[in-house]
Amino acid sequence: MNNYNYLNNNLYSYIRNNSFMPNKNNMQELYSPKEGFEKGNMFPKLYNEYKNYNSQKLTPRTEQEERLLNIQAISFAAHDLNLYLDLHPEDQSMLMLLNDYINKKENLMKEYEIKYGPITLESSSDSKENFSWVDSPWPWEGSNV
Repeated sequence: MNNYNYLNNNLYSYIRNNSFMPNKNNMQELYSPKEGFEKGNMFPKLYNEYKNYNSQKLTPRTEQEERLLNIQAISFAAHDLNLYLDLHPEDQSMLMLLNDYINKKENLMKEYEIKYGPITLESSSDSKENFSWVDSPWPWEGSNV
């Protein structure tokens, strides 16, 4: 076994077995997706503020920005839970919550795309023959400046 594999195996064991990692015994709650997105962490017991830094409260100015913020927050929550499940694959409650977030994200994206157009390259709401998204104002041309 080379040093790289040895280090990774020992680091993984250390992380998995230490109490600072969330698990069923020491994790009682999660932040809401929006608060977790603002803080960069869904797990309150793992969140440590840096000195006097307070996370920025995100305030959307329009309905479109609010919908996009909701998509980003749910996506972040799903991603953070996915990372947690890498270390705790047996946690069925977190797996169910992850699946709920994934379904919610898909629904929010469909609603957004119906009202505002495609949000990703894979979006089906835009025609495959016409790149109509280029016709709308760019962020620096509109009210988002």
